[in-house]
Amino acid sequence: MPARSRPALALRLLLAVVVAVSWLTVPAQAAEPLATDAVGGVRVADDPSLGASAPVVAMPSGVLWTTDGRPLWERDPGAVRAMASTTKIMTALVALKHGDLDEEVVVSERAARVGEAGVALAAGQRIPLRTLVEAVLVRSGNDAAFALAEHVAGSVEAFVDLMNKEAASLGLEDTHYANPHGLDEQGHHTSARDLAALSAVAMADERFAAIVTMPTVTVTGRSGPKTYENSNKLLGSYDGATGVKTGWTNRAGYCVVASAERDDIGLIAVVLGGTSEDDRFVQARELLDWGFEHYVMTEVTSAEETAAIVPVSDYLDRTVAAMVSGTVAVPVFDYDGVVTSRVDVDQQVEAPVEAGQRMGTLVVTQGDRLLAQVPIVAAESVPEPEPLEAIGIWFTRLWRTVFGGELVATPVPVM
Repeated sequence: MPARSRPALALRLLLAVVVAVSWLTVPAQAAEPLATDAVGGVRVADDPSLGASAPVVAMPSGVLWTTDGRPLWERDPGAVRAMASTTKIMTALVALKHGDLDEEVVVSERAARVGEAGVALAAGQRIPLRTLVEAVLVRSGNDAAFALAEHVAGSVEAFVDLMNKEAASLGLEDTHYANPHGLDEQGHHTSARDLAALSAVAMADERFAAIVTMPTVTVTGRSGPKTYENSNKLLGSYDGATGVKTGWTNRAGYCVVASAERDDIGLIAVVLGGTSEDDRFVQARELLDWGFEHYVMTEVTSAEETAAIVPVSDYLDRTVAAMVSGTVAVPVFDYDGVVTSRVDVDQQVEAPVEAGQRMGTLVVTQGDRLLAQVPIVAAESVPEPEPLEAIGIWFTRLWRTVFGGELVATPVPVM
């Protein structure tokens, strides 16, 4: 082979290797939704049509839930996996439940020696419990987690016992804790499903929710005060991002529990086993975007819309309009099918009728899911007939009973 052609051949071989490695390292599930994915509780394998519009994401396990606990999308949600620093969601929750944010904590030698990510706590220093919770959730400080645990429960081991009791009380069947910081350890695991459920509970605590939105935390450690940035890169860059926690270890991979809220819709995305620091945020964005596209606040009733015309039984031809009492908007997941309304209203009403008097119910459903029940009320007042008028009505009805004719007005359904 001529010497001048060798560099060109080497370059072509190098490019081929790069392309091959790139192709091999792209997760297969990134190309299309997996058959085991579930949309609204229905597996793509059971309804292949769901695959066309399900989120295209690359992760071994993950979920997208509403903040009130409804699964919109799931992939292997019960897979037992290492959880890394998403552990600290429970650490902070237990500390908030059993501790006082205004208490002062004395840092032990053991806590100061904890490795990996930390806030450089010094043995013997005094620090507010509030600052430690902030350091745990914003910086993901392992030393802060140990200091919290020892202060709240007397020892790390006793605190871990509290974590496991809390997990059991919340029904987190796939979760067991071996430490308060999340470093890989035998018997320390959770699932995407459990993390979503736990995060929904944690975010309902206003103290927790406020801390996880903090862009930075400043902690005074061995070298004086230092400011640390929040590791959740969605905060400030994703519209509506509200929390909650990132994590990484060799066993867990790159993880994130990400929450966001728009137009009164709250979502929680869990990504476990991401391939890189940025990849986990890419996947979380994809899930949240998909959720906000398909789970939308929708007006299902309109105030003062007439539902029916109802006869007033004390009259021959008097009626009263029955109207919907209020405008109601509820979250609607478009994969659940068509939204339908059913009117259950009185066929007749006796005088006197008061404006706003309950006359029935508008029931709004989507499949077998109840979306709303809205009172149907009288649009106006109708008094009783005057005595002479009532006598005339009585005689007219008697005549019509013998010779034929309507005894009362006919009800007219409108909706």
